[in-house]
Amino acid sequence: MFALTSLVILYLATPQEPNKILATYELNGEQTTVTNTDVALEMAFHLRRNDRGRQGCNMLVDYLITRNEAKRLNLMPTRSDAHKFWKQLQDQLVKAGHNPQDYAAVRNTSKEQWLDDLSVQIAQERLVRNELGLADNESVGGDMLKLWLGEARQRASVEVDPDKLPVGTAAQVDGTPIALIDLGFLLLRTSEDFERDKFIRQVVYLQTIESMARAKLITVTASDLDREVESRRAQVKQDPRRGGVSYEQMLQSTGMTIESVKAMRIFRSHVMLDKLTLLEFPKATLATDLKNDRQAVLDLVGPRRRIGAIFIRALATPNAIIKRSFDEAMAHLKTVRERIAKDGFAATAAIETELGTSKRDGGDLGWHRRGSKELPANIVQAAFEMKMTEVSMPLRTKDGCYVITVLDREPIPKDEELLSRLQIVRGEQLSRGILANANLKMKTPETATSGAKK
Repeated sequence: MFALTSLVILYLATPQEPNKILATYELNGEQTTVTNTDVALEMAFHLRRNDRGRQGCNMLVDYLITRNEAKRLNLMPTRSDAHKFWKQLQDQLVKAGHNPQDYAAVRNTSKEQWLDDLSVQIAQERLVRNELGLADNESVGGDMLKLWLGEARQRASVEVDPDKLPVGTAAQVDGTPIALIDLGFLLLRTSEDFERDKFIRQVVYLQTIESMARAKLITVTASDLDREVESRRAQVKQDPRRGGVSYEQMLQSTGMTIESVKAMRIFRSHVMLDKLTLLEFPKATLATDLKNDRQAVLDLVGPRRRIGAIFIRALATPNAIIKRSFDEAMAHLKTVRERIAKDGFAATAAIETELGTSKRDGGDLGWHRRGSKELPANIVQAAFEMKMTEVSMPLRTKDGCYVITVLDREPIPKDEELLSRLQIVRGEQLSRGILANANLKMKTPETATSGAKK
C-alpha cells in the first residue's frame, strides 16, 4: 500500500520542542546547558548553503505548499487517520526487515510531531488522487508525488536563495517566510547521533571562546575579518593541491560567498582565537620559553625530517596472522639492509614493508619533527641522529621492527620563525583546551529527546 520512498516526505516538518537540554558543560565556573535551539541554530547557519541545507529548505517549502493546498481543499487527515497510517507503515517496514527506530527522523521526533508529519504525507497522497481523479484505494507512487510537488511549486512563488532572503529566513512561499530555526530543527531531527554530538561540541566551543573574548574585551572588526579572508586566500593560492583554484571558487563550489563566510560564527571564532593567543602568549613570553628550553621548542616546532621506513610486524609469541618473532624480524631486516644496498630503499620498501599506507610510496612516512607522536619515539629519535641517505640498523618497537632512512631534511629556522610557529602551536593548544576543560556531558537520547513511539 505504501512505498518505502514515501519515507522521504517524513523529513518535512520541524519538531516543536525547543529548549530541550542536549548537554551540559562548565562556562566560567558555572554549569551551562546546550539546548535543541542552540544546536538547531548552529546547524542552520553552518549548513544552510551546502547540499544538505538546500535540500532541507526545499523540503520545508514542499511541506508548506502541501499543507496549504490540503487545507484549501479540505483534504487534511484526522489524528485517527495518522495513527492508522503509522501502524501500516511500521508493519511494512518490519516486513521489509527495517526497524523504524533506526531512522533518525523517527528516533528524534516526538509522537505528536511525528503524527503531524504523517498527516502531511497522507495529505499529499490525497492531493495527488484528487488531481488525477484516482479512487481512495488506488496506490500513489513516488514519481506521482514528485510530479505533483513539481507542478505545485511552479504555481507558487518560491524563493530559497539565501542572498535574496531576509536575515533569519530559510525560504519564502507566496510571501510567507520560513524561519531559519525551522531549517535548523529539521536538520537536527534528521541527524545521526554522531553529527548531533559534533554540533553540540561546536556550540560549546563557540560559546566558550566568545565568553573568553568578552572577558578580555576582545572585539572582531570588519578589518579583522578582511585580514582573515586575505590570509585564507593566500593559503589557498599557495596550496598545490588546489590546482590553481581561487578561494572564491572554492567557496562557490560549496554555495558560499565571502560575505556569508564572514557572517559565520565559526569563522569569527578563528579571529577571536588569534587575538586571544596574542594576549595569552605574547612574543616576549615565547622568547623566554625559547631561551629557557631551546631544545623543547625545537622538538615542537623546529626542523622536520622526511622519514623512510621498512617495517616488519612481530610478536613475542607469533600467531597465524603475525608470523615472526622479534628475533626473526630483526634477522630478516638485516638481510633487507643488504638488499637496500643493491636495489635502493624505495624499491625494497615497496616489496618488504608491512606499513600498508606507505608501501606504494616506497616506505615514505612523510615529514616529522623530533617531538612527533605519530611514530614510535625511538624511530623519530634515530632519524634525527642519522645522516642523509644513511640506513639504520634494525630498530625494535612494541609492534615490530624497523629500518629507516632520512629522505630529506629542513634547516633549523631562525629564532623569529621559531617564535611565530610556537605562537601558532600555543593557539592550537588553547583551542583544544576549550573542549578538554569544558567538562562536557552529553545527555542520553532517552533523556534528551523522546522519539516517535509505536
